[in-house]
This record gives sequence, structure tokens and C-alpha cells, in this order.
Amino acid sequence: MMFGKLEIRPEDELQKDLEKPEFMLTKAEEQWNEEEIKAAKEFEKKEKHLFEEREKYRKALEAELKKLQTANVEAMNSFDEKLNKLFRHRIEIQKTVNQEELKIVRLARSVYQQEYLEDRETQLSRILDDLKQGKVKALEEVSEAKRAIDRLKDEHEIILQEDKVIEKQFKKDFADLDAFTLDVLVKLYKRRPKVTKQKIVTNEATARSSNPFHVKVEDPDKAFLEAMTELDSDIHRPDILEADTWERFVEARTFKVESELKVKHHNQKIQDLNNYLQRLGDDDDCMKSRIEKAFQQLNDLREKKLRYLMNLEIQLLLKQGQVEVDPGVFSTKFENALLIHRSVIEDLNSQIVTLGEAKVAAMVDCKDYYKNIHLLEWEHEKMMMEGEDLNTKTRDIQTLRVTKELQVFLFAENNQQRMQKEIQTLEKTIKLNENMHKRKVSDKQWYQRRVRGSTNVQCWIAS
Repeated sequence: MMFGKLEIRPEDELQKDLEKPEFMLTKAEEQWNEEEIKAAKEFEKKEKHLFEEREKYRKALEAELKKLQTANVEAMNSFDEKLNKLFRHRIEIQKTVNQEELKIVRLARSVYQQEYLEDRETQLSRILDDLKQGKVKALEEVSEAKRAIDRLKDEHEIILQEDKVIEKQFKKDFADLDAFTLDVLVKLYKRRPKVTKQKIVTNEATARSSNPFHVKVEDPDKAFLEAMTELDSDIHRPDILEADTWERFVEARTFKVESELKVKHHNQKIQDLNNYLQRLGDDDDCMKSRIEKAFQQLNDLREKKLRYLMNLEIQLLLKQGQVEVDPGVFSTKFENALLIHRSVIEDLNSQIVTLGEAKVAAMVDCKDYYKNIHLLEWEHEKMMMEGEDLNTKTRDIQTLRVTKELQVFLFAENNQQRMQKEIQTLEKTIKLNENMHKRKVSDKQWYQRRVRGSTNVQCWIAS
């Protein structure tokens, strides 16, 4: 038993490959001895014989395959004929079954669509009621926020007046000092430390900051107060101030800083409330748009429901070529199609062709008519412009002044010779002007040298 078989077939032996001798794998052909050369030739003969046997076996298998294929084709043809008859009969039955199933599906779809529309209408009505309740609640929050803003603004005005009174009272409290010391104190009184603002980290706690009444745990003015405490130390006290005066000043400045922080906190509260009111306004606009959208969806749904109840579907069988609706690539949707008799469509098509030809002929006549009109208008404009040109030329001739030069030009026999004489005269004039210019330049240079010489003599005498 070999390879799971009880007997060995000849074709199994043909599938085996011959193993090359070891020297053919390890040595080059030039290094073989006589015995190895004989063994190599013997191996090549066996290998060639094996290839020939395989080729014979392959041709025998191909001949047998052709016989089997011919038999299979004949059997398949007879089977296909019987199967084709049975298939046609099955298609007729299946067509009838599919028509009835399609009717059932359409009825089930109609029931499902009706239930879906009713459920959707109920859902949209409930959403619209919830949105209206939210709208009422949002209006109450807006009114409450406006009342809080008005109250804080009144308090802010009072605090601002108190802060101004404190600033005016400072100079009165230190009126016993001289002007220079008072000026130094005013500068120190207005001096404030610079504190770097820390970045706000957004987390679950700060997410509630949209509510202006939310109490913040961390004190944002802690770093500022610590810096002010550093400024209040004796290190920053000027030398011209006494210790008791510095203590009075520190107390007054601390009181002023507390007033400023109070004003700042009120400003921040008002700003937070304004931002909160702005967000409420945005939410109210969003709520309004959502209500309008839900109301529009509800109206569209009711209109669709009414149209669905009034527009019934009818299942008909039509021959191919009798449908004038373009289905595209492949579509079975004929919601916008109408069932009309063929004779009506043919009459309409003939009328469309007749009216189209008449319209084209009318358009051609209209085009020719307007073409002639435009041509006449163009000729009229051309003649008008030519007349204007002639009138302009006549006016120019009438208004032309006949000067002596023009008379000489008109009555002279040889104008070219006269022009040549004028050119020669002008050239002589140019040469004369150039000579006079050179003479003036030389005179100026002589005068300049003379002035320089007299200047050098005066300098020598002075030295």
C-alpha cells in the first residue's frame, strides 16, 4: 500500500519525477569523470523516455476527453430542449403567481403606509406640543433674566457713584501734605499690580457656567489681592512718607481696591447675565425655527396622507412599447404617469408637429421682417452720419482764415524751394545761437578764474 492506495497504476508512475544524481547537483560539468559522464547520459535518456511517455498519455487523455465532451453536448442539447419547454410553462405559472403576490404586497404596503402616516402624525403632534411648552418656559426665563439685569444695573450705578466719591475723598483726606508728596501718593494710589490671566479649563463643572447664578468655588481675584498685599508692605513705601501716613494711605488704597473689585464683580455679573440672555435669545430663535419646521412637517404629512388616500394604485399589464414615460436606466415608479388611450396620444402628437411647423414658419417670417427693418435703420444712420460729415467739412471751409502764409503757399509756384530756403535760414540761426552760447560760456569761465585768483590773493594777504 503506497500513498493510501492498494495497487500502483502506470499513470501514477508517470507523475513521479526522476531524482538527479548527487554529483550533478554538487559538481560542475567540467569536473565529472568518465563514470559520472556515463551516469549523466543514462539519466538524460531516462528523463527523455519519461517525457515521451507523459506526452503519449496526455494525447490519449485528450482523445478520450473529446469523446466524452461530444457525448455530453448531445445529452445537454436534448436535456435543454425539454428543460426549455418546462421552463416556459413554469414562467407562465410564475407570472400569474407574481401578479397575485404583487397585489398582496401592494395591499400590505398600503396598510403599512397608512399606519406609518398615522404614527408619524401622532409623533409630530407630540413633538410640537413639547416645543410649545419649551417656548413658554424659555419666555419665562428671558423675562426673569431681564428683571435681574435691570436690578443689577441699578445697583451698579450706585456702586459707581460710591467709587467716584471714594476717589475724590482721597485728596481731601491727605490735604495736609505738600503738593509733591500728594502727587506721589496719587500715583501710588492709582498703581495696580499686573497679574497674568490663567487659562480656563473646561470640565464638567465649568460646563454649567451657562447659568449666571452658578456659584464659582475658586476666587479669581486671589492672585490680585496677594499682589496688592505685596504692594502694601513697607518695602514699597517712599522715603518721604512717614509710617503713620503710609498706614493711612494703605488703608485708603485697600478701601479703593475693594470698591473697584466690587464694581468689577458687578460688571462681570451683568456681562454674564447678558451672555445668558443672548444664549436664551438664540435658544428661543432655535426653538421658533424648530416649531415652524415641525408645524411644516405636520402640514406636509397631512397633505401627503390625504393625497395617499385619494390617489389609489391600479395594477395593469401593458405591452412593451406602449409606455411614453421615460423609465431611465430601470425603474418601476410610475407615480406621475397617466393611463391614456393610444389614439389620443397619436392625435396630440400630430397636433404638436403641425403647431411646431407653423411656429417655426412664423419665426422665420418674423426674423426676415426684423432683418429688413434693421438693414433700413442701418442705411438711414449711415446717410445721416455722411450728411453730418459733409456739413462739418463745409463749416470748416467757411470758417477757415486765409493768412499771408496760406496765400503764399497757395499762390507760390515752387513751394519745395521756398521750404528749403526757410530750412537753410533756420540752420544758420541755430549755428549763430550756438556760437553766441560758446562765447558766453568762455566769458563766464574767464570771469570765474579771475574771481578765484582774486580770492586766493586775499587769503594770502590775510595769512
